[in-house]
Amino acid sequence: MRSPFFTVAWIVCLTIAAMAQSRDDATVPRMIGNRANGFSYQPTPGEVRPREMAAGVRPSGAKQAETDRALEGMDQSLLRAEGMSSHSVPLFTPHQQ
Repeated sequence: MRSPFFTVAWIVCLTIAAMAQSRDDATVPRMIGNRANGFSYQPTPGEVRPREMAAGVRPSGAKQAETDRALEGMDQSLLRAEGMSSHSVPLFTPHQQ
């Protein structure tokens, strides 16, 4: 008595699972990333820098260098506090921005 009931229930569950899976390839995006409508919406550094300068939010070269030195100092002191060497950490250079 139980065997036919479980068999029918198992077949129904498999049928529902098979129907739930889509065979439509249009639902899978061709490209994954910051793209929509055929356009890339990820700005490049060349696009960001002029906009930051025009908006007045980009720091001056001297202010940026001061911030870089402060961050490098914090990085070295934190590494030393953890008992690690700071010699393997590359220095930040302005051309890496």
